[in-house]
Amino acid sequence: MSGPTVAAPRQAGSLSTGRRTHLARRLFSFPAVCMALLAAAIFGLCVKQFAEPDIWWHLRSAQDLWGSHNFIPADTYSFTAAGAPRINYEWLSELAYFFAYRVGGLRGILTLYFGVLVAIFSGVYYLCCKAGADGTNSVLAVFLGILLAAVSIGPRTLLFGWLCLVGVLIVLDRFRRTGKGLWLMPLVFALWINLHPSWIFGMVVVALTIGAGLVEGEWGLVGATKWKSAELRSLLVALAASIAALFVNPLGYKMVLYPFDFLFRQQSNVNYIAEWQGVDFSTGDGKVALVAVMGLIAAALLSRRQWRLYEVLLTAFALWAALSHTRFLFFAGLILPPIFAQRIDLLTPYNPDEDRPLLNAAIMACIVAGIVFFFPSQAKLQQKVDEEYPTEALTFMQRNHLNGRIFNQYFWGGYMEWAAPQLKPFIDGRADIFVYNGVLDDHRKVTGIQQPLEVLNKYEIDYALLQPGTPLTYLMQHAPGWSSIYSDKVAVLFARTPGASPAPSSSD
Repeated sequence: MSGPTVAAPRQAGSLSTGRRTHLARRLFSFPAVCMALLAAAIFGLCVKQFAEPDIWWHLRSAQDLWGSHNFIPADTYSFTAAGAPRINYEWLSELAYFFAYRVGGLRGILTLYFGVLVAIFSGVYYLCCKAGADGTNSVLAVFLGILLAAVSIGPRTLLFGWLCLVGVLIVLDRFRRTGKGLWLMPLVFALWINLHPSWIFGMVVVALTIGAGLVEGEWGLVGATKWKSAELRSLLVALAASIAALFVNPLGYKMVLYPFDFLFRQQSNVNYIAEWQGVDFSTGDGKVALVAVMGLIAAALLSRRQWRLYEVLLTAFALWAALSHTRFLFFAGLILPPIFAQRIDLLTPYNPDEDRPLLNAAIMACIVAGIVFFFPSQAKLQQKVDEEYPTEALTFMQRNHLNGRIFNQYFWGGYMEWAAPQLKPFIDGRADIFVYNGVLDDHRKVTGIQQPLEVLNKYEIDYALLQPGTPLTYLMQHAPGWSSIYSDKVAVLFARTPGASPAPSSSD
């Protein structure tokens, strides 16, 4: 009896050791090192683009929601849209950033959105590998995706929407491979509707995926396989459940209708905001987009791997969205890498048998240590904020109790609402509520030197908080009835001269 008694523990110990070894080889594999390197690149972009303008009014909105436990139905932040109805359609993302700020200040915000971005592109890397791409070539494709996404890398609520999109892509990929997992899709959309209105992109992706499986055939290098009746039924049920899940939100149908309101009622928003413009190929973002397009063309011409119809449809939609609106280069950076990666063969294929877990672990430890070491202090992050926003000018206004009607640069409005809430701006990043009453168009008339003094008189502006060195600032320096009362490297503050009569408008 002693023999079996002694052998059993040895076998259990051997199995346990084998599991630990297998786990260590996976955790410290070469693909894991590649993802760590990509995370380091993401970190660098996160620090560089920290001072995102919309985060400030998001923090103010979340602070008010958390303090009152109620959604504020009308604007109370600006004086030009005071009382206008507003829908807090990003409330859950705003709360996430607000709690991160409460826990860690500006460093908490950086930590949160860095983590979200790493999760997003880890999912994209996973999709590349599942598509049949080699691990090393997948790194190149994901890095290209990160460069495309750089246009929107910052503490934005939109990041949570793109994280949900990656979740939907993973669910659909798993269903194609195993026929399982669709029950997760409605849960993703129930969360997504409360995070950001970009859920409409997820619906389009699902619709294109279903539509591509309604036909079967081969057309040169493009092929399509028809869904089995049971698969199609499951997809349609999941789609219907996902649409129903959109109504699981605190504001009901209004949040569901918002993307359509944007498409049909907010043309001034699209025309005025730079990120809604088409891609300019002379810019850095445009050049990256051009590389992506040329790379896809080269992959299509040089690779003999067959294109599935859903890949063609998703590629076409992603390129149309990205090239039409710079904002959606990020969307293309999620859709294109898994399609692109499986068609490139530029690096030596990854061989798991040649992995060196100890070396990989050392490299990953160095990357983590580097991120920790270079993680900016609170003071450094505040310095970046002060270089972009009129911190000192607002302090001057508060110290001197200047609290009249203020005309401000578009990207400063949200910061004013967060840093100096008693000063109500002319406009902020919530462009939609300023479209409906014409304020956004009037703001453009001032900054575009179309009817600057006329609009300032129309709104009875007392102060103008502007960037130095702009045409509008030059005009204000020479305009009758206005004088500069404060200036620094970031901002110039103009005040209407006491007793000065408004300049006559062109209609007088």
